[in-house]
Amino acid sequence: MKFNKKLIGTFAVMVILSTLILTACKKGSNSSSLSGTQQLSVFLTDNPSPYDSVFIDIKYVEVKLDTSASHKNDDHFGDNDMDRNNDHKHGDQYGIWDTLNIVPGIYDVSKLRNGLDTLLGTGNINGTIRKIRITLGSNNSLKIADVSYPLNLFPGINNYLYVKINDRHHHEDGEGRTSLWIDFDISRSIIFANGQYYLKPVLRPFCDNNFARISGRVLPAAASPLVTVYNSTNTANAIPRADGDFKIRGLNPGTYNVLFKGFDGYRDTTIMNVDIQIGVEKIIPTITLTK
Repeated sequence: MKFNKKLIGTFAVMVILSTLILTACKKGSNSSSLSGTQQLSVFLTDNPSPYDSVFIDIKYVEVKLDTSASHKNDDHFGDNDMDRNNDHKHGDQYGIWDTLNIVPGIYDVSKLRNGLDTLLGTGNINGTIRKIRITLGSNNSLKIADVSYPLNLFPGINNYLYVKINDRHHHEDGEGRTSLWIDFDISRSIIFANGQYYLKPVLRPFCDNNFARISGRVLPAAASPLVTVYNSTNTANAIPRADGDFKIRGLNPGTYNVLFKGFDGYRDTTIMNVDIQIGVEKIIPTITLTK
């Protein structure tokens, strides 16, 4: 995507969805995460950010597992598990860490949006997932208008990223598979201060079956459109693909307005009172912006 200063300004006041997808598939007839081995696959994906490229250096992906049967149905177990106490540790009173098999390296998450993803890691695990821990390397950067900038961790932030998981964040189907998504909000995770770009990661888990999603198409490409879905409590955005298609996931159910913002002289269009339901993909009819 060509860098657009007006688009950068628009994103500065909006919430973006950028997602790391986690999918766990349980083998055989075991319906409990404590009664059998789960085959875990981690996928990386990203909805929009107002940069040409955002390169994230990923070294490890781990899951924190609780193997106690007495904690299985306690959705609040581990609420006092402070992230800072997990650094450099392989286990504590709340569970143990299991490292997934990944291909460590630098991922351009800006290429992974509107439903695209890439396999990040796999592994067989036993237990209830309580947390995800992502360890970052130091080779993070971004590119704007073909110019590269280092993306250092914000002062006071270490290279461990944590996400707490509860029952609403995942879904078990009738065939022994569990799915979990983690929103890596790239746009809100990047801060520009004192002439430098810093990375201060913002992460949020969700699940398609327990949250809502919306998709559609907006034309023409010359308008460089930005799609914003919003209500009084929730805001999310998408930069459509070259063909105009867009998709936003991880929304709380409710009634939203959908703003199609145009640039380069194209007028905005807003659709009011769009009802979005849990587990359903709301499809918006094609929108054509005009000058």
